[in-house]
Amino acid sequence: MLSRRIIGAAILVSPLLSFSLQAASVSLTFDNDGALGTDRDYTSGLGLRWSSDPATIGYSVEIASQMWTPTNIEFETPQPNERPYAGLLYAQGRAYHQTDVNAYKGSLMLGTVGPRSAADSAQSFVHQIVGSTDPKGWDYQIENEFVYQVGFEAHQLISRSHIGEFSVFGRGQGGNFQNEVALGGTYRIGLDLGNTFGSTSVIAQNAVDIGMLSHSNYGFFFFTTVEARYRFSDITIEGDKPPENDDLTIERNQASISGGLSWYSQQWGAVASVTAYSKQFKTSSLDQHGYGSFTLFYRY
Repeated sequence: MLSRRIIGAAILVSPLLSFSLQAASVSLTFDNDGALGTDRDYTSGLGLRWSSDPATIGYSVEIASQMWTPTNIEFETPQPNERPYAGLLYAQGRAYHQTDVNAYKGSLMLGTVGPRSAADSAQSFVHQIVGSTDPKGWDYQIENEFVYQVGFEAHQLISRSHIGEFSVFGRGQGGNFQNEVALGGTYRIGLDLGNTFGSTSVIAQNAVDIGMLSHSNYGFFFFTTVEARYRFSDITIEGDKPPENDDLTIERNQASISGGLSWYSQQWGAVASVTAYSKQFKTSSLDQHGYGSFTLFYRY
């Protein structure tokens, strides 16, 4: 009789234990295409994020910068059929709700493109340290403009085994930065997948949303995410810029694929990933680009 009561109590309590850890986190993410031996298009990003101790709703705030450059940064003046230099400095807030079978995310981003982003100084400083070519065309970058964007994303589980799962997602974002809608799918292999569902993405600075690991004590997973999207506008290509730049037409049909590994313990964790994506304007001389990303985080 006692054993039956113990088993019954365990059954009742087990759903509560499945979300045992409630951890806030601080993470630092670094994106760079130098990991793939290139220096073009989306070339670098750096972001610092704090994620809450989540209950029903989790949230995060971050400060980050991103930059885009043409294929050859040795030219002092813009070349034909090349994207302009562009820098972005922004603050972003996110909120999310997740279960083991679905997840929902919302975001608001505010920032600036143009010289106010200080992307030119940041890239020159880094290149000087690592001994890379000094970028010479920042005088012709996208001009100063306030940017804003709201986004929403939903994930739904399709199937899950003991070690692997497949899910699909849809997302959209609107504002004056990058307007787009997207559909995709994710396959993950690893441990404690149910407690970290919906955490992956192909969005820069966000291959794995660290806040969405907060319900899991220990774990790791390998992931592959594929996305197709339709982009309506992109200020890093179509924004106001000096007349020496070419007027480019964005490629509206785009795609990305991201793959990597996430590992974490109760306090420390890391994510390493690689993302490849299709060309972003019609006259681009290259059909694909890519970058590597690394995130280090601490949970408390």
